[in-house]
Amino acid sequence: MADRLERLRFQLKSLPTAPETPSAVSVSARVDDLIDITKAVSARIRHCMSDLGAGPSEKTALTAYSSTLAPLGEALTELGRVHAEIAYHNYVFYPLHRKDQPALDRHTPQVIERVSGCIEAADEILEVTAIEVRDTATKLAPSPSRLRPAAPTRALPATTPGPASLPPTPPSAAPCAAKSR
Repeated sequence: MADRLERLRFQLKSLPTAPETPSAVSVSARVDDLIDITKAVSARIRHCMSDLGAGPSEKTALTAYSSTLAPLGEALTELGRVHAEIAYHNYVFYPLHRKDQPALDRHTPQVIERVSGCIEAADEILEVTAIEVRDTATKLAPSPSRLRPAAPTRALPATTPGPASLPPTPPSAAPCAAKSR
């Protein structure tokens, strides 16, 4: 989940910045990505609730995923504001004022400032959320002391070059320790 949030943050940072505004299509794609992440978190919450009697780790996971929904909603709100600003500017304001250059010159920087602010806010929210998700995953992961150690593997004895004419010594003929009398 944290990796998906990081990927979304990278995609947000790749959107065009001032003096341009991102296209409505690229913002819509990021909104869709965030909606998919939010759906995945919701599915994890349902899964945790079905296994709630399993133990304390399920309760911790449920709490963590539930607390993740609010920031994801805030980030989605910020991206919605970006989308609304761009749509209004491109499809309402610009067609009405395309011949009024002073009005466009006053309005465009304001739109760019609001869009940039919303993208930065969404990025900060997603950064904090990704950190929290990673921290929770670390807490829920079994500690190394609780993991079963793997069966030790025996290393093959190193062969030393010896005379080729001597056959290997069978174990029964190997020298034994002297018995005490």
